[in-house]
Amino acid sequence: MTALFKQQPFIDGVLGNTPLFAGIPRDEIAALASRCWVVAARRGDTLAGSGERLPGLFVMGYGQATLVLRAPGQRERVLRIVTAGQSFGAAAAVLGRASGYEARALVDAKVIVVPSASIGGLMDRQPRFSRSLLRMLAERVLDLCAEVGAGSLHSGGQRLASYLDALAEPIQGNGGWSVHLPVSKTVVAARLGMKKETLSRLLRRLAADGLIEVSRGEIAILDRAALTRLLPAHRDRM
Repeated sequence: MTALFKQQPFIDGVLGNTPLFAGIPRDEIAALASRCWVVAARRGDTLAGSGERLPGLFVMGYGQATLVLRAPGQRERVLRIVTAGQSFGAAAAVLGRASGYEARALVDAKVIVVPSASIGGLMDRQPRFSRSLLRMLAERVLDLCAEVGAGSLHSGGQRLASYLDALAEPIQGNGGWSVHLPVSKTVVAARLGMKKETLSRLLRRLAADGLIEVSRGEIAILDRAALTRLLPAHRDRM
């Protein structure tokens, strides 16, 4: 992992197109960009270690990263997959606290680090940014509550059905639906709080029941109505 400091056009472009900074005047974005730096990471590199004090807010310029909870002798749990234009570390940056998770590059990536002091100054000067940051943190609290509820109250089959339903996109021309897995099945399993073998078994069961058809990272949904009936709001059939 390498820190790159002379990347101002790249930083300015990414921050200017990141939803968190939407509506901030261009001169503020330029001034903010001048205080940021870029970290280049290779696949598998650790961007932030669990228990480490973060230097600021991390904004993904390009690539992907996972936010992972780890415990000795236990499998990992992926909290979130971060993609281009998304951020992580906001709560730790605002509070000056250590990170509670490990951030790891899934592929080669460039990440912009916005210093904590700069975030604080922008909050003082730009109420719109403060509202955007508050909204983002509130959404993540609700998402975390949903994650805890799903892991505690829903079966593996329900969690998988919800995941596929959320990613489903219409296929133009034939009225069908498909899912492109954005990451490997190993990462998907960790995201859903299960072993890879369990994920594979559940996918085979859905395929045997005629609900889906799997081809590597592409999943065709053959019967979305039946898949919907497996969601947590319905009786678990798996």
